[in-house]
Amino acid sequence: MGRDKALLEWGNLSLLEYMSQLLSTVTGKVQIIGRGEFPDRIPEKGPLGGILTALETTDRDRNLFVAVDLPLLTPEFLRTFHDRFASSSKRVLACRVDGRFPLCLGIRSDLAGDVARRIEAGSLAVQLFVSESDPEILEEAELVRLGIHPEIFANINTSGDLAKFR
Repeated sequence: MGRDKALLEWGNLSLLEYMSQLLSTVTGKVQIIGRGEFPDRIPEKGPLGGILTALETTDRDRNLFVAVDLPLLTPEFLRTFHDRFASSSKRVLACRVDGRFPLCLGIRSDLAGDVARRIEAGSLAVQLFVSESDPEILEEAELVRLGIHPEIFANINTSGDLAKFR
């Protein structure tokens, strides 16, 4: 896209502000990782680097991670996801849509060491981390049964996407 997606306008807010408000519908504490008081501990390591920073700074066992470029997520979905993760015995909760895991994850803090080892080894793929973490997966068919349309996981990667979803 060539510019910081977090600063893109979404309604009368930036995407960052919008997503922060959206997440506040399911949690009282929203931390923005990668800027402000929580810069990435190891810069230039992509989303997995941000996940590591969050896991190392959180005071919570169960943490929700949502990419800033998923503005079509709904409060209803986030409540369902949050509740599912709260009751899960697994350390990772993910949705699988079109064969991939959107960056909307529940991750327990005890995975910080695993994430750090992956980063040290240069294995930065979030998809691989999720698939190798023995996750609980909400499959697309289950999401549909729950009344959640997979289109909410569309992310904004281009100016065309931004125009289309506004």
